[in-house]
Amino acid sequence: MLIRIAILLLLVLSVTPRLAHGNLDCPVEYQISAQFENGAAWKMCWDSRKRENIVLSDVHFQPQGAPLYSVFNTLRLSQLHVSYDDSNVTYNDITEFGLGGGYVVELKQEDCPGGQLIEIGGLNRLCTLMSSEDDSYKTPDETRQSQSISIFSVSQVGSYAYLVTWKFFADGSVEPSVGAAGALQRSSDHSHSHHGRTLEDVPDKSWLSHTHNYYWQIDFDLGDDPNNDVVSELEFVTGKDGRRALSKTPLRVEAARTINPKTMTSWLISDGDHKSGLVAGYLIEPQNYGHKMVNKVTDPYTEFDFFVTRQNDCERFVSENAKYYPECEEDILQFVNNESINGEDIVLWHRISFHHVPRNEDRHVMHSHWDGFVMQARNLHAQTPGHSGVESDQVLAAIASTDIQSDAVVQNKETEIGCSVVGNRHSSRDVGLLALMLLSFLCLRRGRITLVD
Repeated sequence: MLIRIAILLLLVLSVTPRLAHGNLDCPVEYQISAQFENGAAWKMCWDSRKRENIVLSDVHFQPQGAPLYSVFNTLRLSQLHVSYDDSNVTYNDITEFGLGGGYVVELKQEDCPGGQLIEIGGLNRLCTLMSSEDDSYKTPDETRQSQSISIFSVSQVGSYAYLVTWKFFADGSVEPSVGAAGALQRSSDHSHSHHGRTLEDVPDKSWLSHTHNYYWQIDFDLGDDPNNDVVSELEFVTGKDGRRALSKTPLRVEAARTINPKTMTSWLISDGDHKSGLVAGYLIEPQNYGHKMVNKVTDPYTEFDFFVTRQNDCERFVSENAKYYPECEEDILQFVNNESINGEDIVLWHRISFHHVPRNEDRHVMHSHWDGFVMQARNLHAQTPGHSGVESDQVLAAIASTDIQSDAVVQNKETEIGCSVVGNRHSSRDVGLLALMLLSFLCLRRGRITLVD
């Protein structure tokens, strides 16, 4: 019996991710590190600011068997802009109130199950939580779960509680998100207001609809040189023949861009201006961007979803910036003043919106509404992280029987924000890998066990 218990304990320890501290440019008590089953690791520093609360810096990722790789200089939520549909009230929660200081909620261990609580101002207000997610990948003979470390805190601003979270995955991807919980804050005495809804048992008023605009500031410093990162806008244009072709446009000057669902707009941040398609980088593909709020009259910067600027210490907040930096511009749109970003340390700003239409279920304690996006790691690994590299007989047979053709085209494009770009044609190797993934998925579907929920 003791031998069986010892073996079981060894198995548990072998699959449990470990927290470990490395040599970072900050005191040990401000370091966060995580090591995963696949051999990868994250290392970073944290700080709590009165306005943004959690700011992560000196963020490095370490693929299995490789040295530490610089990814971000800093990460922060730069503004939490709330606009009500009646246009009577607009909040800029970070600059008006702040998410730090006394607004940060004390956390108990049940708020951070199995995680590590970290003190801010003498109270446990930050949680680092290791977890396993949905299946990372499946093959006919192997299943692997993805792993991540989440870093989160809760700030109570007015009637709202904001759960600001940064999730770092074992494959190098990163997911910032915010959960809005708490209680509804504003109502109208007009029971049939066009700007809100009447809720059960409250017939004499309407609770007002509103939009939460979350703005993240992301300072990429990929690799050894922080001044050679390149941001490209990707679009997939459908031709008259019904086929989609990739259009890739590097942004050479500061820019404000919008999401176009018709062309599946996304942005690629690359480590240097390499011609090879295998350069390391990150893809921001805003698949879930909600109902964005645009008000050109009062807040013209809300027209845009994505900004690229040169790094400037006084450009800190998306709006009401001049309140704290009188020598600098007022908002993000004014930061974009056509400066060249070639050979510069660049900063990205990304907006995700959520239009909150009140419902009965929001009273008096509403469910958390989560919004965020994923920065997907690209080419940080030589192959699927954690995989042995040995394909099963079923996969090898599928590859052998596949007729692979490659005729994908990348369009050249020249715009006012970039220069002519020579696209890279997909090699037969890349298409082969794609076909392998599709065939593996089909094989799995044929043998899938359906579970009753």
